Amino acid sequence: MRRIKSHTSEKLEYVRKYIEGYLVATKKLPYKYYIDAFAGSGKCILCDTECNSRGGKRCLLCGRGRVVDGSVLISLKTKNKFSGYIFIEIIQNNIKNLEKIILQEFPEDRGLIKIKKADSNELLKNLYQHVSQYAGCLIFLDPEGPELFWNTVKYLSKIKKVELLILYPYDMSLVRLVKNFQEKLDKFYGNDEWFKIYNDKNNYNAEKRKLMLLDLYVNNLKKLGFEYVVLKQIRRNLRSGKSLYHLILATHHPAGKKIMEDIFNKELDGQQKINFLKSTIL
Repeated sequence: MRRIKSHTSEKLEYVRKYIEGYLVATKKLPYKYYIDAFAGSGKCILCDTECNSRGGKRCLLCGRGRVVDGSVLISLKTKNKFSGYIFIEIIQNNIKNLEKIILQEFPEDRGLIKIKKADSNELLKNLYQHVSQYAGCLIFLDPEGPELFWNTVKYLSKIKKVELLILYPYDMSLVRLVKNFQEKLDKFYGNDEWFKIYNDKNNYNAEKRKLMLLDLYVNNLKKLGFEYVVLKQIRRNLRSGKSLYHLILATHHPAGKKIMEDIFNKELDGQQKINFLKSTIL
């Protein structure tokens, strides 16, 4: 099991809340599907202790870590259900663990679930050809670095009722790749326009360049037809500390925008009430 810290737990809580709101808002749709493009092994070890462990038994044996659900199990444990689930993972051991958990904990839903061993960019590029225009499709794109190609996002935007939850990991990993792996960032952003912004150190400081690169990504989502893009900066701690990444919702419908804004505007320690929209996404 992969070790995570509180900031990842925060991200997963936002995802859980949005899935629940999405399923309420889309209750009149005849079909709706959930796709997790970087599925992992199903469960993680949450531990904020500073040590050299990356997870697994050592992290549990120290007594300070605890097992928590990853995004796949979060999607399966909601009160309302999707019509079908696709979980994509490329690491065989993660797939093995995921299959075992699903067989043990969700035997009644097994017929709705497909686990695919594949490169997400390859598998998803033809998905739009197989999703009905009447079906809702919520896709979680949670790469650890630049594994998500822009062309994949472009293909997914062709699905009529698609909503994308995207992790934008600039502070956590993208910035580390600029020097030696520019071609990977070209694929992540879709071209080399990002490099012109990043390399303009005469006119902009590092923080300004970071914000401009985020704007570039968001504006490109809007150019794909996503009228509403909502995002939240995730920090090392709930409301303080180093910025690590952004969680982005890209949607065609104002109901999705309203639900996610309500979620993002409520601190996870319960300082504000969330009111999900009663209107249905059509």
